[in-house]
Amino acid sequence: MAGQIFGLLKQRTSQHAIADQSVNRVERFIFDEGHTAQRLERDSGYDLLLSTYDKQCYVEPGMVNLQLKATETLQLVGPDYAFDLDVRDYNLWMLEQVPVSLVLFDAARNRASWLHFQGPFREEGARRPKRGAKPVRAHVPARQVANRQAIAKMRNLKQGARRPVREEPRIAPTRPTGNWTGRPRSG
Repeated sequence: MAGQIFGLLKQRTSQHAIADQSVNRVERFIFDEGHTAQRLERDSGYDLLLSTYDKQCYVEPGMVNLQLKATETLQLVGPDYAFDLDVRDYNLWMLEQVPVSLVLFDAARNRASWLHFQGPFREEGARRPKRGAKPVRAHVPARQVANRQAIAKMRNLKQGARRPVREEPRIAPTRPTGNWTGRPRSG
């Protein structure tokens, strides 16, 4: 009705709905595992940032960057989904110190599969894009379903990517005493 009254207006496409479904699906697994996700609205090469928490609900250092790609149907090539990515995404993801997970969402099957992106491309003898290439083909195993167990694996990848740091004793936060106003004392 609004389109008839005001002329042409922006219209929500099925691709918009599918993209929202993919984010919702992955977020649900993240929340069910006791972690949090931050959505990124601008195209920065990532859609979600996964923050994880330990058994005592303390935040863990680092994060996992997730890029979601959603489509009506994914085409199997053998045991994998083949997906062409922009070489600029490849370049960014390979420079990351934290894990990057690529999640492909198949709307027709209401199913998502995932890949720790840097893993296969950093392996010895891995295929690298040729100079001047625009797309990079990623092979995402169809059997590697995005679910709660996948989120737990992403957390483990994050922990494995952290550089060893000397363990510092944790100091419990203290509460201010006396006339604390939040302002520094004058000298």
